[in-house]
Amino acid sequence: MLRTVESIYVIVAVVVTSIAFLFALNRIWPSHHRQSYNSVFAWQFNFLGTTYGVIISFMLFTAWTDFYAADLNTDAEANALVNLARVVGGLPVEQRDAVRALAQHYANVVLYDEWPAMSRSESLESSRTIIQQFWSALTPPATLTPTQQVSLDHAFSELSSMTEHRRIRQLQTLQHMPGILWAILILGSILTISYACLFGAENLKLHALQVFGLSVLIALCLTAIADLSRPFQGGAHIEPYAFMRAKDSLQSYTPAH
Repeated sequence: MLRTVESIYVIVAVVVTSIAFLFALNRIWPSHHRQSYNSVFAWQFNFLGTTYGVIISFMLFTAWTDFYAADLNTDAEANALVNLARVVGGLPVEQRDAVRALAQHYANVVLYDEWPAMSRSESLESSRTIIQQFWSALTPPATLTPTQQVSLDHAFSELSSMTEHRRIRQLQTLQHMPGILWAILILGSILTISYACLFGAENLKLHALQVFGLSVLIALCLTAIADLSRPFQGGAHIEPYAFMRAKDSLQSYTPAH
């Protein structure tokens, strides 16, 4: 997991290391001596660059897709919570008010307890207890009118959906990209930048500018993958806007005391 400041440090470190390697290589193996090997380096760099470009593009796309899916799942959980508070309107007053009070409590727990813990890659079970209270509160009374039965069926459907989305959110909080994939990305970046430095160029400043641009691009991609692969942590993370909106909507349903 990378925070914004840490991501900047990583980008700077990659760029500085790449430029330092280029100038160190030029002192050990002067550029005009390497020019005769440019034809050899060219096809190797083309193959390596193309292969690594496909890999890093695919990983970035996958990370973004997972991030977007986590965002949609959060919205779906919050929407199910609001819908649950709405559909219980046809239930008996005591049962209806109990469910709506629990819905408000659930939104507060997610916002103020679970979300900060999720940013630390911790999984809290506070909302799990409330889920169990929801199921208990929706236990049907002895007799129900047809209208109340319809409301209860819809309530169980929304509660089931919310429970499923909550479970997915908990799993997404703890997910991480396997180490073997990070090894491929990091090794590929080292090889790609190293091969770019091996070319013999007449203009060292222009060569350094090219290496600078390549290293910045690769470092940005790696930090973006690191952030997006952990959707609730890092510089780019999912904000609890869906539950903030849900809390505002639920306030109109919460019984006054």
